[in-house]
Amino acid sequence: MPSVTAALGLAGALGCSVEELFAETGPETGSVLPVLVDVAEPSPGTPLTVARVASTQVWAPLHEPDEAGFRLADAVWSADGPTMLDGAAGNGFVVAGCEPALGMAAAAAPGTGAGRLVVVHASSGRSLAALAAGRAHAAVVHGPAGGLPPVPEGLARWELARWPVGLAHAGAMPPLGAVGAGRVPVAHRDALAASEQALHRALAAAGAPDRVRGPVAAGHLASARMTAAGQVAAGVTTAAAASAVGLRFTAWEEHVVQLWVDRRFAEHPGMSTLLQVWCSPRVSSQLRRLGGYTLAGAGQEVKR
Repeated sequence: MPSVTAALGLAGALGCSVEELFAETGPETGSVLPVLVDVAEPSPGTPLTVARVASTQVWAPLHEPDEAGFRLADAVWSADGPTMLDGAAGNGFVVAGCEPALGMAAAAAPGTGAGRLVVVHASSGRSLAALAAGRAHAAVVHGPAGGLPPVPEGLARWELARWPVGLAHAGAMPPLGAVGAGRVPVAHRDALAASEQALHRALAAAGAPDRVRGPVAAGHLASARMTAAGQVAAGVTTAAAASAVGLRFTAWEEHVVQLWVDRRFAEHPGMSTLLQVWCSPRVSSQLRRLGGYTLAGAGQEVKR
């Protein structure tokens, strides 16, 4: 699995999207396309969120534990693909990313209409792949200041927050040497995740081996939950996610969190809704309550 920068470069050289280059699924039928590059065909009855990006209908499973049963689905998967449920319009602003608080923003936004926020949980790399393939209006990307991926032409950027990335743990911080040698299992992320790359940099800086063992978590909150449940000794995540489930946290890097938007959709009603909701007293106070969020630059467009 290449880095995000290498993946974007390879796709550009070959004249295809990142998603086409690394897709693991078979040929798709009709105009129904998954938002993410790694979504295998769901089992029948799986609840889905559905929306349109330009003329393309996109979908993604509601896979988070607190989503599948208690979040309104737009459709369910059947033998013929997504089957829309009564009253579901399938519209909104599709944003992919691994920022756990996107769900909080979506809950504070309108539930219907073009201003609805359709959140798809994915790593930074896979979110950029969805954006490049036209399967999302926007992607949330994070990384060290000065260390974000190159910005493709046609994208605008806004800062959302800054937060530390590191390791959540219930007891003492596991030695990085033991983590890198695979003696201490940890919940970590897929190879295109910015937090996974932070893990590898931390191991290299400590002179530790890089043979990490443990389950690959779907997101920051999932990693923290695995750790809190005792499934692993520690989890690669953010300070806020660790705090949300009562874990200790050891930081490696501070990451800047940005919203990257296709300029064609910069005036989309959902875009203004997302920024307004994110910067609203209601959401920003909740983020400060969680801790680990620096919001000084939230909502500001990144010009350089």
